[in-house]
Amino acid sequence: MSFQAAQEIMATTENITSLLPVAAIVFPLLGSLIVFLAGLYSARLRNVLAVLTALVTFGIVMSIYPHVQQGTLVYHFADVMNYGLYFRADFVSFVFAVLFAGSWLLATIYATVYMKEEHAQNRFYFFLIFTLAHCLGIVLAGDLFSLFLFFELMTFSSYVLIIHRQTPAALRAGSITIYMGVAGGLALLMGIFIMYWGLGTLEIAPMLEEILAAGINPLVVIPLFMVGFGTKMGMVPLHIWLPRAYEEGPSPVNAISSAVMLKAGAYGLIRVMGMIFTPADPTVEIAGAEIMTWIGFATIWFGLITMVVGAGLAMLQNNAKRILGCSSISQMGYILMSIGVAVFLGYDRGGVGFAGAMYHIINHSIFKASLFFTVGAVYLITKDVDISRIGGMAKKVPFLLVTFMIAYIGIAGIPGGNGYASKAIMHRAIDYSYTYGGQFTSLWWGEKIYVLASAMTVVYFAKLLNGLFLGRTKPEQEKLDFSVSPLIKAVLGVFAAGILAIGLFPNFILNNYVIPASAGFTFDPYVFDSLREINFFLWYDLKEPLIVLGVAAVMYLFLDHTRGFQWKAPEWFSIEYVFYLPLSRFFLNTCCNFGASFDSGINKTYLQTGKIASNMCKYVSNFDSSINDAYEKSGDVARRLAERTEHFDSSLNEAYEKSGEYARRMADKPADFDGSPDEVHEHSGEDTRSLWDKMRGRPSDWNIKNLNFDSLLMALMLGLFLFILIYYNWIN
Repeated sequence: MSFQAAQEIMATTENITSLLPVAAIVFPLLGSLIVFLAGLYSARLRNVLAVLTALVTFGIVMSIYPHVQQGTLVYHFADVMNYGLYFRADFVSFVFAVLFAGSWLLATIYATVYMKEEHAQNRFYFFLIFTLAHCLGIVLAGDLFSLFLFFELMTFSSYVLIIHRQTPAALRAGSITIYMGVAGGLALLMGIFIMYWGLGTLEIAPMLEEILAAGINPLVVIPLFMVGFGTKMGMVPLHIWLPRAYEEGPSPVNAISSAVMLKAGAYGLIRVMGMIFTPADPTVEIAGAEIMTWIGFATIWFGLITMVVGAGLAMLQNNAKRILGCSSISQMGYILMSIGVAVFLGYDRGGVGFAGAMYHIINHSIFKASLFFTVGAVYLITKDVDISRIGGMAKKVPFLLVTFMIAYIGIAGIPGGNGYASKAIMHRAIDYSYTYGGQFTSLWWGEKIYVLASAMTVVYFAKLLNGLFLGRTKPEQEKLDFSVSPLIKAVLGVFAAGILAIGLFPNFILNNYVIPASAGFTFDPYVFDSLREINFFLWYDLKEPLIVLGVAAVMYLFLDHTRGFQWKAPEWFSIEYVFYLPLSRFFLNTCCNFGASFDSGINKTYLQTGKIASNMCKYVSNFDSSINDAYEKSGDVARRLAERTEHFDSSLNEAYEKSGEYARRMADKPADFDGSPDEVHEHSGEDTRSLWDKMRGRPSDWNIKNLNFDSLLMALMLGLFLFILIYYNWIN
């Protein structure tokens, strides 16, 4: 089938506006609150509602299936956070959503038995259902912004599940998990900012032409996305949180973390590297597009290293949960390698890598959840997961041995187990990368490393099998109750049936779920047509697990004989102690030294300013005392001056009194003299005074009242003159 024909088929699909993707997220959000409230009244009611919420959510997700066969479901809330939330469900989203919801339903049923003796069950069930909504939001998001929002919500809500037991070890594991998650989230956010700044959109669609035209360098942006999503996948060297979190978390949390949360990181890389950074029309050559080949090459090697490191760590553990946690690191390496092959080979044969990654995502979710549930059932019996202290469980609980062996067959890639088909496709993918890789001849070693990692998987699970089920039961465990709850048996039975069904009929999942999920990705349809016809039970594929089993047998015998399984790696052998702890110490010391220096500088500044202020206060105090002395001295002078003035004033008063008496005596004498002529005239009846004298009156009439009246008249005239003068000056 040509690319143009594939484009015509894709053009027939349509966008269907539907609230089903939103309902699949909103229902568990509301259900988590109802579950919590119900737990305040009845634990039994809470458990039933939790299972019903997970069941209805699974039903809503399944109802999407008929629609994604016809087109893509979309819904957009344009007014949320000024950007909007965009939801979208195509076939690949549906596959992940079914995987998530189905695993969560079985984990919730399992938890109703496992969590009976645990504390804070209300909190656990609330966050269990709450986190389901966030995980579904990741795969049903329609753009990078919505995906990032739910990705971060999943990180924070799952943190509460990891630290559920609240022991010091659990809190430390939770701290490392949240630190790594936040760091990965910041890297992811930076990549999203660069994309939006250059493109103006965060759509999930093939956009390599627009990305390169906008000047966005894939060598800058893709590593940011790989750190963000790779941290959640457990990619080496970002894996340090995972073994601790799996060791301390409850088994239901371990199961959904491995089956679901790790796959959320893989989903993000598939969307970004397998879709966004691919050309819309691969038949047209794009300048600079060859950089994606190098990025795919690097991703392959990151996957191969993750496979080997995870398997090596699992071989050195004695804690069953840590073994499974390290195993998850290794198995995610397979998926990362396949994503790298898809990017490396591109349109021509990259579909093989895509199919291998999608198929193994499905298979790993099934057999790894089954393994965690089996180990959890052992823990419920023994209250221990250290394989050096258990043993002999095969005779006591043969049902658990059967389910463990079925899951073991699945993860080992042995024919009859579900992992066989996906590992066969991934083996083809790494083989194709060397055969058609041109100048990248080093990938010949990649295929050999792939076989080695597969053999190591068989070895560490043989160690786990021997530690849990073989040998004799310890004397202190003879009196334990070895009964297993019917609900746990039912859940393990479902997983075991799924492993065997896929293993016996591998083409069913491949043709009905894996290949249809490639719609919207730019891979050559001819590759998928050839995969549809593949027969997994031919020698080409059967010889690979035989080689793996042979290498594993030699490796196991050697390690068992040399006691290599008991070897304890020194601290310097751990990347946590070699890289992360020195980095964190450097960061903290740098920050602390800077803070201490800054604080010391501020203290010195305060001390200097304090001294200056103290000196100023002393100066002001001296100046104030000088002023007080001046006031006191000037007050004494003023008092002496006032006393002298008072004495002078009293002297003047005495002088005035004496002069007044003298003036009165002088005035009396002329009055006597004037009285004689007046009397003459009075007696004669004639007034001989002039007109002025008559108007002026007699001198005896000049008393103090007349003088005061004259002064008042003069003052009034002077005031009137001044008023007129001021008034006219003001006018002018």
